[in-house]
Amino acid sequence: MTHYYFHLTDGTQILNDGEGLDLAGEAAAREEARLFARDLATGKLMTDRDWSGWRVAIADEAGRPVDSVPIAEVDTG
Repeated sequence: MTHYYFHLTDGTQILNDGEGLDLAGEAAAREEARLFARDLATGKLMTDRDWSGWRVAIADEAGRPVDSVPIAEVDTG
């Protein structure tokens, strides 16, 4: 298991994930980021912001970037 963090960024501002999750690998981290982005896009989480232009940035336990998921581009169906 590897620990991953899911930060939110619009390229200027960063909302750091201070907890993260232990997941089986990068594929699992990407899926978790996609689900997180979907919940933000559909208003299930953190409804006090407009998430246009924001992305979920995945980082590993050492803080290295793994990937990112644009919130506006997730399938909300």
